[in-house]
Amino acid sequence: MKYFACMRLGLLFILLITVLHARSTDSAQLTDNLKGYKKLFYTLVTKHPRINSPLERALLRHYLGGSGTTVLLTDDVFVQLQKVVRKKVSSSCVPLQTDTALCYGQVVLDDDPYFGWALGTITCVYARQTNQLLTFADVYDFNKKKKGQRNLKSEIVTRIFRLIAPRSAKAFIVSYGTAAYSAVPL
Repeated sequence: MKYFACMRLGLLFILLITVLHARSTDSAQLTDNLKGYKKLFYTLVTKHPRINSPLERALLRHYLGGSGTTVLLTDDVFVQLQKVVRKKVSSSCVPLQTDTALCYGQVVLDDDPYFGWALGTITCVYARQTNQLLTFADVYDFNKKKKGQRNLKSEIVTRIFRLIAPRSAKAFIVSYGTAAYSAVPL
């Protein structure tokens, strides 16, 4: 435990030095509800060039806010997600037990410039006849995965993020549709 505490303090010091150099005013208005280390953390993380979509920033802000409430995507964002998922559709679609006209499968979005750092690997629900994405569910939580489930670079970033994230940040469900996540095994 002492090792992780020292590591966390060291990373905090490095982040503090970096933020003094990278401080900007454009992210200040987005972090009004974040204070102290959370605001610093948000400012530093959003400096990364791969975090370039409003969705990625909004989900990170919600995570750091610590409410843990479910986030439902807007129709416009979901239409954009449907286009991305259509290109990456999984061939293994498992029928849902509650409805045989629907099936689910996982889609990895790690390399997508808009959704990659916001969603990662999502569980999608499709219409079996048309393979059209109807909804999805994902837990925004920076969890570690077993070897082979996530590429090495993404796994390292996820574990470092989880190590230095504020303790009050809370995981939450991201979905589309009223209670879509209840039908999907997460």
